[in-house]
Formats: sequence, C-alpha cells, structure tokens
Amino acid sequence: MIYKFFTALFFLIAISICLFWYNNSKKYNNEVIKVSIKLVNNCELYDKAFMVKAFPSNKTTKFKDKKATMFLTRSSKIKLEASDEFPGFHFSSLAVKVDNEVNLVADCSNSDRLDNIFDSLKDQFNKEAN
Repeated sequence: MIYKFFTALFFLIAISICLFWYNNSKKYNNEVIKVSIKLVNNCELYDKAFMVKAFPSNKTTKFKDKKATMFLTRSSKIKLEASDEFPGFHFSSLAVKVDNEVNLVADCSNSDRLDNIFDSLKDQFNKEAN
C-alpha cells in the first residue's frame, strides 16, 4: 500500500516538473526580442537588392547601411531574399534561427557542395552506366 502511494507521488511530481518545464520553454520561445541583422554581401550586386524575411510571421525588412532590425519571437527563423523592389531577380538563402545579432551572407557563387551534388546526380542518372 505504501509503495503504491510513493509510486503515485513520484509520478505526480515527475509530471508536474515536465509541465513546468514545458510551460517555461514555451514562454521563452514566444518571448519577443530585438534582432539586429547584418548583411555580408559577397555578391556583385547592390545591398539594396536584398531583404530579410522572417518565418512564420512573413515579416520583411530592408537593409540600410548593411543593417536591419526586427522584433521577432525567439522561435522565429529569418532568411535572406531578393528585395521586392526587383521583381526579376530571385535569391533565397537557408533560414537561420534568430538571435540578438545575426549575420546573413549573400553568396552568389557556385559552392563546392552544390558542384558535388550535381556531379553525384550525373553519376547516378548516367544512361551509359545503367
């Protein structure tokens, strides 16, 4: 009888701790912070060709002197995109988690990683090899 009581008490305490931790982490992730974003432009394009887009809120902002500021939740992600001022230009980077300070890199060159992926696809789908 006493073992059942202590086992039930243990599970109640464990569940309470888990709920408390979950509630605190949810509050932390929903906390709004000021995100300072710096553009590192390695492309041969003007800085105004790029803008920042946040997810899931879909907020956007443009750079001024290679800097931008947004107020976002800690669970948000941001990525570099082509500015909507230039409808014929397409660019998109990988999304990154927000922090108080974030550097977004615009790199327009073909990366070695991308070349390796294409080489691998060519080898895999080569007609003569099959």
